[in-house]
Amino acid sequence: MTTSLRDVSSAQMVNKLAEMNCFEQDCTVYGYSWKRENGKRMYSMSDDELLIQRTYEEHALEGCTLTPMQQWTTRAIVKEETQEDLFLYFKLQLAKQLKEQFPDAYFAALLQLQQAPGDDQAETLLLEWQEELDGYFDEEELHLFAGAVDYAYVTKHLPEWRYKQLCKWIKLTKKQMMRKMQMHDNFERTFYGVAYQSKTTGNYAFMCNANEKSLYNKVKEMDEEGVLHTPIYQKTYWYNRSNDLPKVRKQFETDLKELMDETYLDRIITLQSLPSAIPVELWTTCMEQIESQETAAEGLRYWGRRWNIISE
Repeated sequence: MTTSLRDVSSAQMVNKLAEMNCFEQDCTVYGYSWKRENGKRMYSMSDDELLIQRTYEEHALEGCTLTPMQQWTTRAIVKEETQEDLFLYFKLQLAKQLKEQFPDAYFAALLQLQQAPGDDQAETLLLEWQEELDGYFDEEELHLFAGAVDYAYVTKHLPEWRYKQLCKWIKLTKKQMMRKMQMHDNFERTFYGVAYQSKTTGNYAFMCNANEKSLYNKVKEMDEEGVLHTPIYQKTYWYNRSNDLPKVRKQFETDLKELMDETYLDRIITLQSLPSAIPVELWTTCMEQIESQETAAEGLRYWGRRWNIISE
């Protein structure tokens, strides 16, 4: 057999082995730990990172005590007949990691901070904003408003009763809203974008991506680093030819900048500049309770940045 034929045969054999999952591959599971109101510790985990990111923010809005999102990665041979058991083992390893890195002292400290009375510093701004939107039925503007309402609630600047009232109004408005007529075409793509504040200049820049997971990862990094950013905005476009995609992306960038105009960014900056609702003394006390446990302390600082208690 000639060298070229041997090479072809070897390549075919390798492809066949790959199809049979005979080689090791990177395997990652994502998750976090949280506690129910009764104090029972729970774990949310999946190999679907985007799913975990979404459920994480849902639990945050529900006021659960949460660890930051974590991941556990290894290399393994994954076969269809053993995949379910294998990934169950990976999830158990991540659960073990979360339990070791975030002991009960972390949850106790975080709960003290969560139970600190909030304030209503964001209420006036949001009610004025709501009045401007009432009756106009602009879906894009409503989406931005809803993101600001969630942000104000998570940062403890909006009472729970007012938050529920505004959420009810948003829901009713969406029901009353007649969806805009949109011409469907051969291709569809949804884009995601945020505006974020540069730590060096203080000005806002824009970031967009057609990959939702990639954008969420960038936002997660910004949250961990204390970079201020707007809620995520998304919009779906239809287009005729596949090579029109760059033009569509450019259109989304234009639409994003027009929608997140100076008035909108000023409102977001105002919300993000509100003094923390959590007393500094309480924050210091809670940090002292876990400062000897590096990962748990960094987890608490993650929430400190999201609540605008600390900025570094």
